[in-house]
Amino acid sequence: MNLKKITVVFSLLLFLSAQNAFAKRAPTQPNSYDGAAPTARSMAMGEAGAGLAGFSDSYYYNSAMYGYSREGTKAEVSGVIRRQSGASPSRVAEIDGSGSGLTSFIMIKDTGGLIWQALSNNSIRQNYSGGDYLNTETYINSLAIVAGQKNEKGYSMGINMTYLYGKIGESSIIGGYPHSNVGSGNGFALDLSLAVPAGNNVFFGMDLKNIAGFMFWNDYNTEQLPFIFRAGTGYHFKGFLFATDFEKKFYRFGDLQEEYLRFGFEQYINGAICIRMGFVSDDSFDNDTYQYTYGFGLRIRSYELSAAAHQYKINNENFTKYLLSFSALIQ
Repeated sequence: MNLKKITVVFSLLLFLSAQNAFAKRAPTQPNSYDGAAPTARSMAMGEAGAGLAGFSDSYYYNSAMYGYSREGTKAEVSGVIRRQSGASPSRVAEIDGSGSGLTSFIMIKDTGGLIWQALSNNSIRQNYSGGDYLNTETYINSLAIVAGQKNEKGYSMGINMTYLYGKIGESSIIGGYPHSNVGSGNGFALDLSLAVPAGNNVFFGMDLKNIAGFMFWNDYNTEQLPFIFRAGTGYHFKGFLFATDFEKKFYRFGDLQEEYLRFGFEQYINGAICIRMGFVSDDSFDNDTYQYTYGFGLRIRSYELSAAAHQYKINNENFTKYLLSFSALIQ
């Protein structure tokens, strides 16, 4: 490359850097890219899933588990039908930013799948003295290709390749001056995971989420997604299932809880009906961080309807979220 070309490339890099220097941080929350529990089954079990094999929601916890899948083709759709709390709507949106409505659509075929998920759908309002305010609405969704591959030793590796897209809308009156803006963004994320048989009907799993993950906003600085580490075990015997996970989220700003211990179990009463329960805490088992989950599943032939509830406190006020999922197994 001659000196002229080097000068042009260097000038272009300086120009792009200068443009970025005038941008500001996107008004997202630390957990804007986390998403909610992908299905009612996973929510009811305290979102413990890194060590569970053969389930449609494995993409969220450990895609390597698809390497053990024997279900053929399965489709599942989930949505939050209700949220209730005494806390302010803005505070609820900060803690549970995925919102209500349709949250995921999952299509799994053998050891891979295509996933759509709503990561953020919320509105947060900040009020200031003199009637000033700032209102921010955030919508972020993801579309992922996921796969797991088992080797001859029985280990399995998994990968998620995710495309992100979203919009941020801001409106405000500060110092008597009105302002509004709508920005759009696109990005990508890469996850890697591992699953290992650890005994009869026992699996160990580990997931590395957002090893590479960036969101490019047209009116804001580029964001790097938070890295998330998850490891857990699962035991499955006939109609009984037990799982426990440790999760660590490395948020890049804010003061949200980052470490979680998750426990969940599932018990089929007969071939059609099961009950599920879960428990979530931090690593110190602080009473203020306890979360409780529960739900049921109803299976008729190749169809299943699941319901779940998730309860915890936001600003010392009770918060409850209800999720429904419907799945169909296509032979």
